[in-house]
Amino acid sequence: MKLLVCFPSHVHGMPYTAEVILETGAKINIDRANVDAVRGELIIDVPDEKAEHVIEQFRKRGVVVRRIKRTLTLKDERCVHCGACISVCPKGVFRFDREWRIQVDEEKCVRCDVCVKACPTSALSLT
Repeated sequence: MKLLVCFPSHVHGMPYTAEVILETGAKINIDRANVDAVRGELIIDVPDEKAEHVIEQFRKRGVVVRRIKRTLTLKDERCVHCGACISVCPKGVFRFDREWRIQVDEEKCVRCDVCVKACPTSALSLT
């Protein structure tokens, strides 16, 4: 399960991710991290069976956690299937099917926003 984990300024700089990993025993994969001097935001991938425990432990520490059920929306009526998204995606989210139409594998998406910016018809958006 993918989670969006936001560290507000009052908890920024604390080793909470390491503590949660140690306390839950969850193998957490950090798909994307945006950290600056004021706050931090992670997109993590957590095994489904450990997700609730991980969420509980982060929230107990004052960290905001949101489940990511859907990462990306492709508006098929706007898509011209040019492949611009395929060429820029660092995670291989997009591919052509046998009819040369864009297919999306949302499980791979880390919400980096590169495809959204590259799409010439604005057919992609983060959800």
